[in-house]
Amino acid sequence: MKNVLRRNIRTLLIVFSVMFAGLAVYLTYVEFTFGERWFVTPYNPRIQQSEADVEPGSLLDRTGRKLLYTENDERVYLSDKSMRLAISHIIGDSYGMTYGAQTMFAKYLYGYDQDTISRIVGLVSGEKRRGGDVRLTIDAELCETALKALDGYNGAAVVMNYKTGEILASASSPTFDPTDMKEFLEGGGESELVNRAFAGLYPPGSTFKLITAAALIENGLGGFQTTCAGSTEIGGKTIKCTDEHGPEDLKEAIQHSCNVYFSEAAQQLGGEKLYREANQFLFNSDVMFSDIVMGESVFEKAGSDTDLGWSAIGQYHDLITPLHACMIAACIANDGAMMEPKLLESVSYGNTQTYALSTAVAARPLDDTSLLKEYMVNAVAKGTGKKAAIKGVTVGGKTGTAEIAGKDGNEEHSWFVGFIEDEAHPLAVAVVMEKAGSGGSHAAPAAKKVLQKAMELGY
Repeated sequence: MKNVLRRNIRTLLIVFSVMFAGLAVYLTYVEFTFGERWFVTPYNPRIQQSEADVEPGSLLDRTGRKLLYTENDERVYLSDKSMRLAISHIIGDSYGMTYGAQTMFAKYLYGYDQDTISRIVGLVSGEKRRGGDVRLTIDAELCETALKALDGYNGAAVVMNYKTGEILASASSPTFDPTDMKEFLEGGGESELVNRAFAGLYPPGSTFKLITAAALIENGLGGFQTTCAGSTEIGGKTIKCTDEHGPEDLKEAIQHSCNVYFSEAAQQLGGEKLYREANQFLFNSDVMFSDIVMGESVFEKAGSDTDLGWSAIGQYHDLITPLHACMIAACIANDGAMMEPKLLESVSYGNTQTYALSTAVAARPLDDTSLLKEYMVNAVAKGTGKKAAIKGVTVGGKTGTAEIAGKDGNEEHSWFVGFIEDEAHPLAVAVVMEKAGSGGSHAAPAAKKVLQKAMELGY
C-alpha cells in the first residue's frame, strides 16, 4: 500500500513538474512575443507616470525637423498647424489615446532602453533623467502633401521606399490636433483618432486583382484569355464590368481593370489557390512589426463560385489596410521581396546613437514580378491609371473602385496603388479616398501629386 502511495505521489510530482515547466515556457514565449506590444499599449500607466522622473526626448522627422520636444517642462508640438495636422496620427497625443510614436517609442523617449548602470547613476545623482531623441523615417513636408492630396475626403495615403521599407509619408483623414484634445477627452470625438493608414480596413476593389494576377501567373494560368461582353454569369448571378472590352488577356485585363476576366479566371484557378496566394501576401496574418501596429487584412475562402468571382475582384468580404496595400505594390516593384515597414530611423542620447534602422524582409510571396511590373506600367501608360502618369518617369499602378453599401444605394471608395520604377526613386504609394468614386479619376491623380513631391524632395 505504501509503495502504491509513493508511486502515485511520484507520478503526481512528475505531472505537476511538467505542467509547471510548460507554463514557464509558455509565459516566456508570450513575454518574448507580445511583451513589446503590451508595453506600448496606450493604457500602460508606467508610460503615463514617467514624466515625473524623466524629461522625454524629442521626436524628429528624417530631415531633423522637431515634431515634438520639451521646453520649460512642457511638451511642445510643431508650430506649423498644417504640417502638425498632417503628422498627428504618426506622432500621436500626450494622453496615450492613439497608437502614435509617443506611445510606440516610449521606451526610447523615456530612456527605458538604457542599461541599468546608466539608470542607477541617474537616480543617485538626483537629476531628472533625459530620454533619447527619436528620429522617424517620415518627412513632415511630404506628409502635408499627402494629406492635401486627399482633397478633403476621408481616407489615407502612404508612401514608402520599397527597397528599405521606410515609411516616407503617411496621412489619415479626418485628422486631429494633438494640442487640443479637449473634445476627445470629454468623449465628443471619435473617428478622427483612428489612423486609417495603418488600421483602417477597406474593401480593396480592383487593386486586389494584382493578387489574383499573381496567383494566375504562379499557377501557370497567366495565359488565360476570355471575351468581355460587359458582364458574365457565374453561379447563376451576374457580375458586371465597366465596359465591353472584347477579347482580353491578362495584360489587357489589368489595363482595363476587367471584372469579367478576373472573375472568370478565378473559376479556373479555384478558391484554394487564390486563398493561398492571398495568405502569401500576408492577408489573414496578425503580423507584429517592430515599429508599427497594422490592422489585419482579411481574405475569406469563397463559399460559392459567385463569391469566388467577387472575391477575385476585391469585393465579397475582402478587406485591406492602406499600409498593406502599399506594401503589396512595393513588393511587386522590389522583385517579390515585401519589406517590413519601418518608422524608426534612429535613437540618440546626446551625440551617442544607440539605435539605427535595420531593414528586414516581411515576406517573399513571388520569385519573379517582371510580368506584373510590366502590366502595371502599361495600366498607367494606356489604361485606367493614366492620371497617375508623370512625364519622363516610369510609373506602374493599379486603380480600384470599391463598392460599399450606402444610404442611397451603392457608393464607391477610390483606390490607387503603384510605384516608380527607378533605382534613384524607389517609391511605392497607396491612396484611398472614401466615397470619392472612380479610382482612376480621384485616387490616381492624388497619388501622382504625392509621388511628384517625393521626387522633388529627393526620395
